Amino acid sequence: MRRWLLAIATTRGGVIPRQILSRRRRRLLPALLATEVLVALADAAYATVSLSALLLVGPMVAAQLLTVRSTVVAAATALALALALPALDEGSDLPHHLVRALIVVTGGLWAYVTARTHARHRAELARMTRIAEWAMIPALPPELGGVSLAAHTRSSAGAARIGGDLHDAVATPTGLRLIIGDVKGHGLDAAHLSATVLAAFRRTAATAPDLAALALDLDARISPGLGPEDFVTVLLAEFVPGGVLLVNCGHPAPVRVDSRLRALHPPRPCRPLGLSPEPYVWRVRLLHSDRLLLYTDGLTEARNGEGVGLPFDARLHEALTQATLEESLREVLGLLRRHTGDACPPQGDDLTLILAQPVLVRDEPTPAPIMEDRRSLD
Repeated sequence: MRRWLLAIATTRGGVIPRQILSRRRRRLLPALLATEVLVALADAAYATVSLSALLLVGPMVAAQLLTVRSTVVAAATALALALALPALDEGSDLPHHLVRALIVVTGGLWAYVTARTHARHRAELARMTRIAEWAMIPALPPELGGVSLAAHTRSSAGAARIGGDLHDAVATPTGLRLIIGDVKGHGLDAAHLSATVLAAFRRTAATAPDLAALALDLDARISPGLGPEDFVTVLLAEFVPGGVLLVNCGHPAPVRVDSRLRALHPPRPCRPLGLSPEPYVWRVRLLHSDRLLLYTDGLTEARNGEGVGLPFDARLHEALTQATLEESLREVLGLLRRHTGDACPPQGDDLTLILAQPVLVRDEPTPAPIMEDRRSLD
């Protein structure tokens, strides 16, 4: 237990939220332009020392950290200041001003070429990432194994989908089996472990006798490669007539959407994969009119400017009961963006949402009564 708690406590260690980094970059261009102005004023004030070469700091830094447009703005500002210096520095001769302008123009062009090169490299990397992510996390079909599905996943690492979250679904003779999980950490650093879990799930999901055996197999396959503080929270679901079988290894409780939102908490806790879990299967009612929301902690840990989480209230229930599953996920993402100030995924976290609903089958037998968890979200 101590090891589990320590692992959970260190999950967020050392992570810089992506939106904080984005805000810092947005503030960088005005800071570079202000620096160029100060350099020009200092160059004009100290006639014995030429500081005009420092005007190139703005374009060079912008070329490394900002966009091509920001680099052009910084270079144009540097050139304008270089051309304006003769009016401020009357003690300097014309050749000196021409050489200064030529240096700034040359440096600005070099910064522009550098920024274009970096932009091409980033575009190529993004293309390679998209190819890899679709191979690793293919899109779920609209319907599989008698269940309608809709999913949204996004990594905290920029626009990539690869990250610490994972999900997949496999149709089996006993019913659709679905996995959603969250690897310790974020971004590309966690992608390798996510791929390992998914590969193990795809190998054994259709042959495991039940979900508990499947969870133990996943744990056995990934544990040898884990570090002492590594773990993976996992929720396994198997859709059966009139209900769904669940195994929850330390993952956020799914939510059944019927007349209200009901959190399906397990009867007793189970440790995540990698921390010696003791999984068990339990069953809850799920009619064709009900929906099941599965998600990672990118949803529950979303915070607004006052540090308040996204409320699981009537607005979320309304969003989850739109005409189609895709519309519902769009509405949920809209709520999340408005709540966090358009930062999605919030707090530098990965985010995965899956909405599932059994397909109505004619002449389907009436299911037997099922013991269900009646606890709901506050």
